[in-house]
Amino acid sequence: MFRLRMVGKIIRQAGLGHISLVFLLVFLACSALIWALDPAIGTWGDSLWFCFQAVTTIGFGDVVATSLAGRVVLVCLSVVSVFYLAVVTGVVVAYCNELIRAQGDRSTLRFLDQLEHLEELSPDELAALSARARAFREDRGRERAR
Repeated sequence: MFRLRMVGKIIRQAGLGHISLVFLLVFLACSALIWALDPAIGTWGDSLWFCFQAVTTIGFGDVVATSLAGRVVLVCLSVVSVFYLAVVTGVVVAYCNELIRAQGDRSTLRFLDQLEHLEELSPDELAALSARARAFREDRGRERAR
């Protein structure tokens, strides 16, 4: 299960820390501009909430920009946020895929190591290794049948 802290770590390790900071600054700047330019947005909090709804595509409609300038700023924020969220999502998915691949590689290496040292294994370890090999073959057979 992913935690928000883990996503932050993945973003930093992928080198997206600066991009995330720029996105946060763009978000805050757009919130300030909308608050200043649109008379329908009464408070800074409403402006932040409105921008959050746009970035996350929630769009409840409880706060609405009525001025052309406010709408233009919101469109710009929306376009930037779509690209930013796509990049972050791609990085997290790539990290998960790499983690799964690495776990599979470790399992395969452990299996090969046991095969190389068959003469050193106890009868119980040989039986367990044989069971793993059968299970592996059955899994591959099911995958091919799909």
